[in-house]
Amino acid sequence: MHFVKNKWVHFLVIIILSALLLMIPDPIQNESMAIPRAQVEILSVNNDVLDPVGIVYNGAQDCIVRINEGEHKGKEIPAQNYMNAALDKDKLFKPGDKAICMIHDRETGISGTLVDHDRRAVMILLVALLFVMLTIFGGTSGVGASISLAFTAIVIWKLYIPLMLKGFPPVITAIGLIIVLGIVMCVLVAGANKRALTAILGGFGGTVVTILLGVLFTKLFMLDGGVLPYIVPLLSQSGMQFNMNELFLCTIFIGNAGAVIDLAMDIAAGCTEVITHAPDISARKLFMSGINIGRMDIGTMSNTLVMSYAGGFLSMLLYFSGQGTPVIDILNYRFVVAEIMVTLVGCFGLISAAPLTSFIAAKIMTGKPFLKE
Repeated sequence: MHFVKNKWVHFLVIIILSALLLMIPDPIQNESMAIPRAQVEILSVNNDVLDPVGIVYNGAQDCIVRINEGEHKGKEIPAQNYMNAALDKDKLFKPGDKAICMIHDRETGISGTLVDHDRRAVMILLVALLFVMLTIFGGTSGVGASISLAFTAIVIWKLYIPLMLKGFPPVITAIGLIIVLGIVMCVLVAGANKRALTAILGGFGGTVVTILLGVLFTKLFMLDGGVLPYIVPLLSQSGMQFNMNELFLCTIFIGNAGAVIDLAMDIAAGCTEVITHAPDISARKLFMSGINIGRMDIGTMSNTLVMSYAGGFLSMLLYFSGQGTPVIDILNYRFVVAEIMVTLVGCFGLISAAPLTSFIAAKIMTGKPFLKE
């Protein structure tokens, strides 16, 4: 039993599972994926064939680059940076920049197509700093949180996305994803104990409420997956068939599941501390203690959700305000209503998770009848 409850055993198991998942090949293999990529350094640029279109450009930026890795390391080749008048995707290079480049090795010679700036080193640094901070301030729980974070990213990319691409039902698959990730997250952070079980059940209960309200209000607001980014190119891909409404629903409860589980863990941890110092406490009193803990979290975390979504759409709000768009118009645009609904439904999930988790904690941790003092 001690072996099963040992956190380091859990860490090792999840690390091994993560390594095995990383070995799974990507589900879609095409010509673009077969083209090797390498880091290059921009030596010179030629912007003569770029056509300015307002604040963006059309055309191609001709560059001379030096390959920094791979079998062609050290070679200087011509490379093109194609511009499509898309501010969110286009980039301009200057001499000295490091970039990711597709290497085309043809009979006529080697050339390249520039993908984007090489941000791997900064990304690794940022992730490493996060893991270090989690470990310093969280101890073994911080290590568990770091492993859980990595496992979540790997599972989504290597398991969940491929299953979706193969035609698995989006909602059912997403529910399975949340159950698996919720269990892993809680066990790695809290250990295999009543605290983790309470957080898992309470978090899942709050997520179920989010799903049910998402289904209801998606219909009442007459929304569908058309508000999702990249939905048009996704549906345009050959062989890709998705239920847009289900996909939209998945974005609602997957996006809020982490916050719901977070709240459930806070309440479960608080109730654990209460019963540790008052082992004879009744189920009803422990329930009320959980409610009191949850009240504080609900207020701050609901605001966190609102601020998070507002921050993500700050440019949109600035645009509408600058154009003098009437508030009544803004509040009825589909994509605005969708974000408001996602935020508020997520808040309902948080609110419902608090009493559910408190009730579960009272039953599991005390083992006493709820109606008796």
